[in-house]
Amino acid sequence: MSLIMGLLLSTPVLAGSSVSHDEHTSTAGEASQAAQAFDDANQRMHHGMAIESSGNVDMDFARGMLAHHRGAVDMARIELEHGSDEQMRRLAREVIDAQQKEIDLLKRWIAEHDTEISKKTP
Repeated sequence: MSLIMGLLLSTPVLAGSSVSHDEHTSTAGEASQAAQAFDDANQRMHHGMAIESSGNVDMDFARGMLAHHRGAVDMARIELEHGSDEQMRRLAREVIDAQQKEIDLLKRWIAEHDTEISKKTP
C-alpha cells in the first residue's frame, strides 16, 4: 500500500518528466499529453474520494477506497500508454492487477451492504 501511495504522491513529478529508453525521448507533445492525462485522472480520483459521509464508517471507507483504487488504475494505464521505463511499466501492470481485485471486492461489498445500511439509516 505504501508503494501505491508513493506512486500517487509522486504524480506531479512523474507527469512532468520525460524518460528515454533505447534512445527514444518523449517529445514535448507526448509529455504534455501524459501530464494532462495524469491531471485528469488525479482530479477524477479526488472528486470521487470527496464523498458525503453516510454515518457508516465501513461504507464511507469502501466508497472512498473505490475511487482511490480507480485512480491508481487510471494512473497505471497512463504509465503503460506513455511511459518507457520497464521497471515503472512492470509496476503499473502489478498495480492494475492488485487494484482491480480490490475494486471488484469493494464493488461487491458495496452492492451487498448498501441496501442493508440504507435500511438502518434514518
